Amino acid sequence: MPNIIMNNLVFFIPMTLAGLLLCGEVPVASRVIRNGCRAIGAVFGALLALLVLEALPVLI
Repeated sequence: MPNIIMNNLVFFIPMTLAGLLLCGEVPVASRVIRNGCRAIGAVFGALLALLVLEALPVLI
C-alpha cells in the first residue's frame, strides 16, 4: 500500500499535470481522442509520480 502524505502532493500534482500536457499535445483530428490522450497522460503521470515517490526511500 503506498504511503502518500500531503507533502508528497507537491510532487504528485505537477507530475500529473505534466503527463496531461505532454500527451494532450499529440496532434489528432478528433476532440474525443485528444481528451482520451490527455486522460491517459494524466494517469501515466500520476503512476510515474507514485513510482518515484515510492522508490526514493529505497534508493536513499
